[in-house]
Amino acid sequence: ALPGYEEVGRRRILLACWGAFQNPDTCDYRYATMNTWGKDMYVTPGIIVDGQLVTNNLTDINLGLRILLGSSYYDDWTGEDPFVTHDPLGNPVDIRHPWNQTTLPHPQKRTFENNYSWVMSPRWYHPETGQHLALDTGGGPLARLWSTALNGLVDTPYVKATGHSVRITLPKGQTLPEHTLEWTIPKWSNTLERDRARPYFIAYAAAMALHFLDQAQHLVRAGETHTFTNYEVPDEAIGCGFHEAVRGVLSHHLVIRDKKIANYHPYPPTPWNASPRDHYGTPGPYEDAVQGQPIFEENGPDTFKGVDIMRTVRSFDPCLPCGVHMYTGNGKTLT
Repeated sequence: ALPGYEEVGRRRILLACWGAFQNPDTCDYRYATMNTWGKDMYVTPGIIVDGQLVTNNLTDINLGLRILLGSSYYDDWTGEDPFVTHDPLGNPVDIRHPWNQTTLPHPQKRTFENNYSWVMSPRWYHPETGQHLALDTGGGPLARLWSTALNGLVDTPYVKATGHSVRITLPKGQTLPEHTLEWTIPKWSNTLERDRARPYFIAYAAAMALHFLDQAQHLVRAGETHTFTNYEVPDEAIGCGFHEAVRGVLSHHLVIRDKKIANYHPYPPTPWNASPRDHYGTPGPYEDAVQGQPIFEENGPDTFKGVDIMRTVRSFDPCLPCGVHMYTGNGKTLT
């Protein structure tokens, strides 16, 4: 209907998916086996650069995380002693990894030449190119479908990844016949494709819910009703968790000392998508997606609404409170 609209919100294909819907047969949440149970998820993790799958190993994804500042209202922490120097497998951990992050707020006047955001700038360090990539979540569904399709690992009665698409089969219902949908990897990462992926993932989630319900019924009938594993907090430990929120990637990074939380940082989708320019000058996905995009709105300056810009930002499914977490130090102890 509007030739050229594919350029609205289009940016380089830099997508991140941390995986979702764990396979209970293999998922034990151990760091040593994280790559294995990560690939067994029913939404496959992956980092996609220019349409190519760079890695689907959660340990590689974890070790590549970097929290940059640049245009954020924070002071740097890289002069401090690190919390973690090596991961449980002996791999070195960067000082800018979330395990080592210290939040040092520095309120100041907003200036778009320097600092203008309370959101930090998560990036992923590409070991082959040396670039710090401003990955985006595609609003959640786009990255999940793209990664699952490219990996070609998911194969259930209702959802199958083919290497170039995801086929979703919904069985016959009370009023609707059996129906098969197929989401095929698109040409672009843009506003339209972020929005178009969303209804497909609703069908995907419904189909997987049916699969999980089938499994649950067999387990309950066999007397398998255990839903919780007892645990003890260790004296010293580091841990991480990789999942998907509705809007995309969600990781957690934890350091335990003396049975207490010594450092903890969650990274939900919004810091990735809403991040400002980092100290390399690389803009975050919102900023990158709207700068230089065509404007199709036919209003003059006095009545300009910015609808194409709003459509682009909203295609990432923004939730701005998730961009900033701050601890004031006040409170009381509950025992």
